[in-house]
Amino acid sequence: MLVTAFSVNAQQKTEAELKAEREQIATELKSKDVAKRQKNLDKLSAKSAKVEQTGLGSIDGVANISKSVLKTVTSTNELLKEYRTEITDNGNGDVEIAKYSAKLEDYVKLAADLVQAGVDAATGAQQLAGAKEDAKKLNPMQAKPAISSVSFSTEALKASGEELALQTRIVTNLIESIKASKNL
Repeated sequence: MLVTAFSVNAQQKTEAELKAEREQIATELKSKDVAKRQKNLDKLSAKSAKVEQTGLGSIDGVANISKSVLKTVTSTNELLKEYRTEITDNGNGDVEIAKYSAKLEDYVKLAADLVQAGVDAATGAQQLAGAKEDAKKLNPMQAKPAISSVSFSTEALKASGEELALQTRIVTNLIESIKASKNL
């Protein structure tokens, strides 16, 4: 189903529109907001190993989802660095694609992983309200690790969600550009 959605989108966008979108994404990647978010993601990744299990299913479940989504986001950033693809317009309207380590199938699989991470993030966000309520009901001795875990989950889901949106746009553009170039 995911591949079909990408196929439909690729037919709807022209090469010029895809190029304009790539330029906009490149500008966004250089922004202070993205740099700040990346630092926050790095900090949260380091913190994720220190998040304690509380013994409460709602809080631990959201923390586990948050850790999983955060791991997907950080590993996708690393993969995108490895799977670098340069897409250039050679001046006569043709698009040239130089591939480094990645193929269309790699990007399609990565897109599917991003969709699943997005579903997981949405699930975590829905469960977060219940986890916050459960943390409020605890006695002071139990509350500290629970509140810390909920705080981590809140930050991780927010930062991961923003990064997932950007990663999805990048991967979608790469898939559509490869398909549009007929240079598979």
